[in-house]
Amino acid sequence: MKMKKKKKKKSVCVNFAFFSPSFFFHLVKKRKMNYNTHAGQSHHVPAQSFPASSVVTPQQQPSPQMDVRRAKRHYPRLQAQEIPTTAVSSSPGYPQPPLQQQAMSPTQQPTTFHPYQQQPQGTPTVYTSPVPNSFQQQQQQQPTHYANGYNQVLNGMGNMNINQQQPLRQDIPLVGQPPLIQDLQLEIPSPQIPSNVTATGSPLAQVNSCFNHSTVNAFPYSNALHKKSKVPLALILQPYLSSNAEKVEIPVVPDTVVTRCTRCKTYINPFVQFTAGALQWKCNMCGMDNDVPQAFDWDIINQKQTDRYSRAELNYGCVDFVAPADYIVRPPQPPVYVFVIDTSFQAVQSGMIHVVADAIKNALDKIPNEDGRAKVGFISADNAIGFYKLLSSDNEPEILVVGDLQDIYLPRAASELIVNLVECRIAVENLLTKMKTMYSNTHSASNCLGSALQAARKLLSPTGGKIVCFQASVPNIGEGAIKTKADGGSNKSALDLPLMTASNGFYKTFAGECTKLQICADMFIFGGGASNLSSDVATLNVIPRFTGGQTHFFPGFNAATNLGECLRLKEEVISLLSEQIGLEAVMRTRCSQGIVCHAFFGNCTTRIPDIMALPNVPRDQSYCIELAIEEEIKSSYVYFQTALLYTTCFGERRIRVMNLCLPVTKSISELYTSINQVALARTLCHQALDKGANGKLRDGRDYLSKSTVDIFGAYGKEVMGISSANAQLTVCRPLSLLPLLVLGLLKTEAFSDVPIFADLRAQSAILLRTLPTFSWTRLVHPNFYSIHNMPQGAGVLENQTGQVMMPPKYHLSSEKIEAHGCYLLENGQAIYLWIGKQAVPQLCKDLLGATSIAEVKSGQVSMLPRIKSPISERVANIVHSLQNNRQVSYYPTMYIVKEDGDPLLRSQFLNHLLEDRQPTGPASAGANQQNVSSGMSYFQWLGYIRSKCQS
Repeated sequence: MKMKKKKKKKSVCVNFAFFSPSFFFHLVKKRKMNYNTHAGQSHHVPAQSFPASSVVTPQQQPSPQMDVRRAKRHYPRLQAQEIPTTAVSSSPGYPQPPLQQQAMSPTQQPTTFHPYQQQPQGTPTVYTSPVPNSFQQQQQQQPTHYANGYNQVLNGMGNMNINQQQPLRQDIPLVGQPPLIQDLQLEIPSPQIPSNVTATGSPLAQVNSCFNHSTVNAFPYSNALHKKSKVPLALILQPYLSSNAEKVEIPVVPDTVVTRCTRCKTYINPFVQFTAGALQWKCNMCGMDNDVPQAFDWDIINQKQTDRYSRAELNYGCVDFVAPADYIVRPPQPPVYVFVIDTSFQAVQSGMIHVVADAIKNALDKIPNEDGRAKVGFISADNAIGFYKLLSSDNEPEILVVGDLQDIYLPRAASELIVNLVECRIAVENLLTKMKTMYSNTHSASNCLGSALQAARKLLSPTGGKIVCFQASVPNIGEGAIKTKADGGSNKSALDLPLMTASNGFYKTFAGECTKLQICADMFIFGGGASNLSSDVATLNVIPRFTGGQTHFFPGFNAATNLGECLRLKEEVISLLSEQIGLEAVMRTRCSQGIVCHAFFGNCTTRIPDIMALPNVPRDQSYCIELAIEEEIKSSYVYFQTALLYTTCFGERRIRVMNLCLPVTKSISELYTSINQVALARTLCHQALDKGANGKLRDGRDYLSKSTVDIFGAYGKEVMGISSANAQLTVCRPLSLLPLLVLGLLKTEAFSDVPIFADLRAQSAILLRTLPTFSWTRLVHPNFYSIHNMPQGAGVLENQTGQVMMPPKYHLSSEKIEAHGCYLLENGQAIYLWIGKQAVPQLCKDLLGATSIAEVKSGQVSMLPRIKSPISERVANIVHSLQNNRQVSYYPTMYIVKEDGDPLLRSQFLNHLLEDRQPTGPASAGANQQNVSSGMSYFQWLGYIRSKCQS
């Protein structure tokens, strides 16, 4: 009898696959996890506690009574590709994704932590369920036509062979579970296609997803299916990444043989097919048969026969062609920089001029100038325009003042005002040294920025180039004058105001003129400080917005009292000037028949119908193209080709061609499982920013919340077959983080419903529009680390890779914070070091050099003190890695936040904890709210989505 009981008990555990979905629903409901549960009280059952296989051995055959019980558990199920797999036990038949190697979540912390560590809460078994590490299985499955979801009854779950790989969809119940933040660290999924779709069978035929990726990896065959899914279709483009951000090396085609379709002008690519005995190639976009040029089989450089199938353009999804003479209208543009510096009384008082002169001087050696063609010029602006003659025999700069602000003219020839950096290096350095003090006695509060910009345009009109502006006051005289206004958040409700509105039309007109002349402008804007006056970032950003530039904002800048902001300014100026940017560029995206580019987002000027004009292409800036389906797609695959024609800093004209191929699907389930949720959130963000800028902030916020509700409602209706009773808000895993990302957007300064300075709101919107995907994700969902109990290997510099091992990431919740702990939170723009009010003296001494928590001061610091202690060295390595290995020119500064210190700084830190309810949030459940609030907690937000889906 004892042996039988033992067998029964073991049989129930081993035959885990025979449990029905309803059993798991009641099990989860009965053992619902409390998100506040301490680690010692966690209800999590590790996946390792179950056997790796649920196959019953002969020695473990159950009794006849158990067979009867098991037979009662044979519930009807869907087809394999339609069944919600909310609980799948580990087995050799299912590939296990390497999530733990990709990113360490708080549930995966090593056992080397200190005993007083607050262990992050364990997650239910569903989160450790294996899923395919790519969507290849879903893409290869046959389309399934179904009417009413669960009405399609096939076989019992007990008859399923768990050792056979099947294209399962993993559904995640969101309510009551912490979000799967480790999925944010996964590589962007690339669409998987058969090798026979390409001309050479190359595994590198697809463009790497770091350059170009879509919101879906399986494209809907019709507009009806697209509308039914509620998922926007778009491409996220990052065509000109910096070298440290590029995942692969881009091959260069040096022979200037550029082969294009004679009808649609598509560049030859890996997805074409050779016909007529390889004498012609069929265009994958329009189907046109084109002759293969004779030079395609001949190596012009080495003068010998070559194998066409080894050419880079037929094997790589992204290549750079060296452009032939047909693509060169004028001599290649050299890197030319004209610095427009505000020298008004406000600029002198803030100390901006001194710091900017130092930063430019330190950046001269880093300006791309290997061929010695770089040129520079300087213009100052107060109540008059100051030009600087740098070409002289004694290397002494000469200032030339022009007081006529209406009819701008150049007092000297442009060749004397814009000089070669190598030839006039001494004169340039002398000017920058004198600039630190030459305006110390100025008392003019005037700023003629608009007129100074016109002068800079005249200087650059022969060649094109870059204008770099440093503005510490609002332009108030001459062209482009802006009426000064107080920035107190707003007298009207923030929701009833436009997100960003230019107060003067001069700047958009000026940007259009610059784009025609291949001139770009970057803006460094310094806030009004204690005067509480607006700097009008929204207006001054118009020029970078349409010329492909960047905007940097420094609120309340004061060089004398804030060394942290001085360091940030220097680092961002040096980073901007050292970029090997692309010059005089245009970018165009071609699509398969039936698909069109519907809208364009990013810092560029759009020319009808689908050309994006970019006077400069900054490194790591991103763009979004919204797609539309005009007619039903008959083919099995659709293609997208983006071509960027640009000039390198070293004078070489190139064409960067990026090719993307997506399988076409008729299954809405397959469409959902192929979603890239970060790209989806980015697309919704772009659309919401556009609505908020053209209408009201409320319009953008409502679009974010409504789009999320529509997508989840459509998933429940079309895939789960439960139109309104989805109590746990169950979705497929590729959609599970969309609510968290949208909530993060709603809590940013751009979309927040609380009163915020208009300049801060505008700068947040600028970052959301332009940052590359990696930096964008960190801005929306910051990284949160525990410092006082991090593993021994965290913060240590690896000798082989030169990288710093980061601590495990925590959920963004105050439940993870202990009163005696130390935590680090960073979003790419700022780094916050939180010190608990009960931090032990030894921690304060080893980390900050203070004898107790009482001696620790809150505020911004240029760097942490260097203490000879292991924790100080490890934290310094982490901070150094975050600040110096960044992908963008924005430099994150350091803030020390005491739990009982500066209330404003403490509030800034806590506002980044997305999963918490903010003081402005509703006190009742989210299901009871009529409108979404930025102060909602994550679970209130889920309740809001669920209630709207049911209404």
